[in-house]
Amino acid sequence: MIRRPPRSTLFPYTTLFRSKILVTSNDSRVRLYDLRDLSLSCKYKGYVNLSSQIRASFSHDGKYIVTGSENQYIYLWKTHHDYAKFSSARKDRNDYWESIKAHNAVVTAAVFAPNPNLIFCQMDQNNLAQNVNDAGQTTSCAPTEGYVLVTADFSGSVKVFVNKTKTENEKGNVK
Repeated sequence: MIRRPPRSTLFPYTTLFRSKILVTSNDSRVRLYDLRDLSLSCKYKGYVNLSSQIRASFSHDGKYIVTGSENQYIYLWKTHHDYAKFSSARKDRNDYWESIKAHNAVVTAAVFAPNPNLIFCQMDQNNLAQNVNDAGQTTSCAPTEGYVLVTADFSGSVKVFVNKTKTENEKGNVK
């Protein structure tokens, strides 16, 4: 029996990391290569990809990697860990992931919004407009930290996930 190498999908990551590239393949692995010396920086595993062309992408700040999966989940990995906390962790492999059941079909695309603050501002303005009847009031938008994920599945369904960091003011108003 002749073994075929896994089919790969190449996707260069954001401009924040110009010397890096993500490679996804049908062996259910995401590989991060450094293009300066063509070395494998890290191998991320956890998601299921046996026959689809599913790509991985980075968050706008480069702290996370996300990809869809054939098991209807999206998978997230941190790009940096404090390896001193782990007794036997290898720096070139990352088995520490989180998953979210996102769809009822194969998740074919999962990307982070490149500028989540624009979406947060729009959400804040929409909430304010619903709560305030004064048409003359203007609002400004303060920078907010967080992430916005957009996912799509094989059946055409698109979903948006918002993870907005609470401000100190919002933390104090929790009941």
